[in-house]
Amino acid sequence: MNRGITELKNMARENLHGSLFGFIQAFVICNLIVTLVEMPFSFIIDKDTLSPQNMIYLVAIILITIASVVLTVGQYCLHLRVARKEKVYFKELYYPLMHDANRLIITEAILFVLELLATLPAFASLAIVYFFDDFHMLLLALVLSIVGCILTLWVSVTFKMVYFVLIDDEELSVKNAFKQTLALIKGHKVRFLYLELSFIGSYLLVLLTLGIAMLWVQPYIMHTTTLFYLDIKGELDKILKPAE
Repeated sequence: MNRGITELKNMARENLHGSLFGFIQAFVICNLIVTLVEMPFSFIIDKDTLSPQNMIYLVAIILITIASVVLTVGQYCLHLRVARKEKVYFKELYYPLMHDANRLIITEAILFVLELLATLPAFASLAIVYFFDDFHMLLLALVLSIVGCILTLWVSVTFKMVYFVLIDDEELSVKNAFKQTLALIKGHKVRFLYLELSFIGSYLLVLLTLGIAMLWVQPYIMHTTTLFYLDIKGELDKILKPAE
């Protein structure tokens, strides 16, 4: 438990050595599904912001985003199996669709609301900058922007593990999943934030390769996050004990 970030990343690379192609396939399939579903709606966008077509597009994007989350959780199911040295079946990618997807949809809706609330100070700062030209008001806008960033980071770090908790207990309610996630991440927030920030270099690589590197970076980040979850849960030591 509490293994170093560098150690977790090295373990992720080692685990991916023989499974990378499968994870790339899963990543490509999930993104292809989302793109193909979204594409028809992109043709109905109108210049008028409040037009019915744009409202339809907005609703479609929200639904597609929820669907993409379900598919992402399916990828985490594959990562959990590989990390636990279990036999992997590609059909696990669609596990969330077959096992009460409603819980995931409700969870995503709750997270969306929490993230929206966290960004309110940042939105308020934009309004202040737009309507006021006073130094003190601009200083207030800067403070609100910083507060918004901190709150957004807090929500992300605190609740990112909730999907793993839901995967591991099919009978768990959404309410209890959030409670368990809070208890699980307690004392590990700073370490998880450090893990998240350590991927900045990987994202820069994605930019430099015009997105091509994402085929490797995304599975790498997801698997490292999976190992972090197993580590704070105390399960990773049990998995590695026979090998060690």
